[in-house]
Amino acid sequence: MEKVSYRDILKLKEYRKLIASNIVNRFGDSVDAIAFTWLVYAVTGSASWSAIIFALNQLPSVLLQPFAGALVERMNKKKIMVTADLIRGIVIAAVAYLYMTSGSVSPWLLAAMTLMISSVEAFSLPAGSALIPMILDKKYYSHGLSLSATISQAMQLVGMACAGIIIGFGGIEAAMFVDAATFFISSIILTSINVNESNDSLVNNGSLGVAAYFDDLKAGFSYVVARRVIMNFCILAMIINAFFVPINSLQSPMAVEIFHQGSGLLSAFGIAFIVGMASGSILTPRLMSRFKVRPLVVFFGIVMGTMYGVITLGSYTRESIVAAYALCMLCTGIMGISASIISQIFTIQFMNCVEAQYIARASSIMNASSSAATPIASAVVSVMAGFLPVAVLFRVSAAVCIIVFVLMGIAKIRLSNEDAGDNTGKMQDVA
Repeated sequence: MEKVSYRDILKLKEYRKLIASNIVNRFGDSVDAIAFTWLVYAVTGSASWSAIIFALNQLPSVLLQPFAGALVERMNKKKIMVTADLIRGIVIAAVAYLYMTSGSVSPWLLAAMTLMISSVEAFSLPAGSALIPMILDKKYYSHGLSLSATISQAMQLVGMACAGIIIGFGGIEAAMFVDAATFFISSIILTSINVNESNDSLVNNGSLGVAAYFDDLKAGFSYVVARRVIMNFCILAMIINAFFVPINSLQSPMAVEIFHQGSGLLSAFGIAFIVGMASGSILTPRLMSRFKVRPLVVFFGIVMGTMYGVITLGSYTRESIVAAYALCMLCTGIMGISASIISQIFTIQFMNCVEAQYIARASSIMNASSSAATPIASAVVSVMAGFLPVAVLFRVSAAVCIIVFVLMGIAKIRLSNEDAGDNTGKMQDVA
C-alpha cells in the first residue's frame, strides 16, 4: 500500500478548498451554537421553547434526509452545497436584522428558521459526502478525512472562544451576522472548486421524474439493507449517538451532583472533549495502518464506556477543585479521543465500502438513523433521570456501552468488505 502523509493531502488543491469551506462553516456553527441558544432564551424566556427548537433542529435529519439522498444523486452536488450555504446565510442574516431593528422576534419565526436551515442541511450533508470521491482518491481517505475533522474541531474551539467576545461587544445580532457571513464565504470557496460531475451517470441519464426518483430511493434502501457492513455502520452510529445523550443532556446535574462544582466545570468539560476529538482524529490514520479495524473499534468502545464509569468517581473530589477539574477533563478527554477514533473509522470505512453512485443515498440513511437515536435516547434518559441519581445513570450507561462493544468483538461484527472476503453484498454477519 502506498504510504500517504498529511503533507500529501495538503498538496491537493481542490481538497484544500473543501477543507477551507468546512473550517469556515465550523467556525460559524460554533458561534451560532452559543448565539442562537441565547437568542431563543432571550426571546422566549422558556426552557420548553428551547427543547422545541432543539427537536425541530433534529427533525429534518430524521425524516427528510433519507429521501433527500435520492434527489442529490441526480443533481449537481457542488451546486447543492453552494445553494444551501446561500440560503442558510440569507435566513440567518434576515433574522439577525429583524432582531436588531425590532429588539425581538417571534418564537414561531425562530422555529421556522430552525426548520428551514435543518431542511437545507438535509440536502447539503449527503451532497458533501458524494463530492469527496470526486476530488479525493481512496488512498487519501484516511488522512484526508482525519485532517478535515481535526482542523474543524480546532476551529470549533476558536469559534466558542470568539462567540462570547462577539456577543459581549456587539450583541447576539452581531454573532448571528458573523455566522451568516461564514455561509457566504463558504459558498464562494465552494464555487471555486473545480470538479467534473459530467461523468456522473445519475446526473446525465434519466429524468428527475417521480417514477425515477422512487426507483432511486428504493435502490438506495435496498443497497444499504443488502450490505451488512453498511447496516452495521448505521446501527453502531445509532448506539454511539444514544450513548452520549446522558452525558450531553445532564452536564449541569453532573457538575453539581457528582463533582459539586459550578458552571466553570462545564467549560472545562467542553474544551477537554474537543481537544480529545482533535487528538483522536490525528491518531486515527496511524492506528488504522497498524491495527485491524474491528479490534480498534472494540478497544476504544470499551475505553469510552470505562471513562463513563470513572467520571462518577468525581464525588470523591469534593474537597479539591483541582482534583475535580483534573478528573473531569481526563475522563472527558479520553472519551473524546475514543469517540473521535471510532467516528473517523466509521467515516473512512463507510467511504471505502460504499460505491460512489450510492454515497449520497447511503450517507443520508446513515445520518438519519444516527440522528433518530438522539430523541429516543433523550426520552429514555428523561424518564430514568426522574428516579435515578445521575451517577447511577452514568454507571448504567457505562455498563451497557462496555457490554455492547465486548459482544461486538465476540460476534466479529463486519466493519469492512475485507472481513467477508468479498464485495458481493451478501448478508454475512461474521468474518
